[in-house]
Amino acid sequence: MAGPIEPRFDGATKHVLLADDRAFLFPRNHTIVAQLERECDVYATVDHPLVSKLLGRWDEPAISPYPFFAVTRLRGSVPDDTSPEHLRILAEQLGTAIAACHDVDVEHVPPRLWANAWSEPPPTPPTATDCYSPLRELGGTERLAESVAPFLGPAARKTLLEALEAVDAMDPVLAHGDLYENHLLLDASGTLTGILDWGFGGVLNPLVDFTCSQWDSASWAAERSYGDLRRHLWTAYAEHRKVPLPSWEQVHLALTTFDIAALAPETKSHYYWQKSAEWQAARRAAARDCLLAQLE
Repeated sequence: MAGPIEPRFDGATKHVLLADDRAFLFPRNHTIVAQLERECDVYATVDHPLVSKLLGRWDEPAISPYPFFAVTRLRGSVPDDTSPEHLRILAEQLGTAIAACHDVDVEHVPPRLWANAWSEPPPTPPTATDCYSPLRELGGTERLAESVAPFLGPAARKTLLEALEAVDAMDPVLAHGDLYENHLLLDASGTLTGILDWGFGGVLNPLVDFTCSQWDSASWAAERSYGDLRRHLWTAYAEHRKVPLPSWEQVHLALTTFDIAALAPETKSHYYWQKSAEWQAARRAAARDCLLAQLE
């Protein structure tokens, strides 16, 4: 390898040395090793131009007290334009790319990735009923339907429950698990050139890549209406997946109900934890209005 090395030491979990054609990844400390190992398992598994490829792994105490890795370098910069038009284009490009990644055969995924980053993997690849799901994280379909039942009639509740069940029954995929702007790269024209930081990737319900809970407030503010970001993501995704999927209407109902539950003051979860209480209250009110409009 020849040429200059560009250090990047501002990452939350790893130090990065950038060469012309590759990036060297070093865990910040011993607590990050397992997360970086699973991230590089993804790079060894996914074959997509927007995802780095694993080039090597080394244990060299003279260089680093922890294992370190090399992956192909992806060019671009983190998006800084959150105009409505740019948000739509970015969401469509991302939905298309995620569809290809979700189509990876789960049977070829390393066992380390058969669960989320906080759980021990099962002995066999998970199924739709036992993989991690954002809806089950908040109590499951029945509990979510029950949480909004006070302002729904029986017919509307039945429609909602059917949507929640359809979305929760999707077959598990190799998902990113932590998608938001800081994990994306764009070129000067605004074209998506990379999807970074797969350390929370795993065989999970596809919905994990559509909750969008970590997206910046500026991107939410660029939505033309509630759910616009996720609509563009999902419609592009569904168009390019190779399997039958729930309709956007069902996904929209499920994600709207998810927001109502995840943003409730009494809910203790990692979703939306970085947003202010005022923002969460306003977003929850918008979700409730949207749910009622969908079920009229």
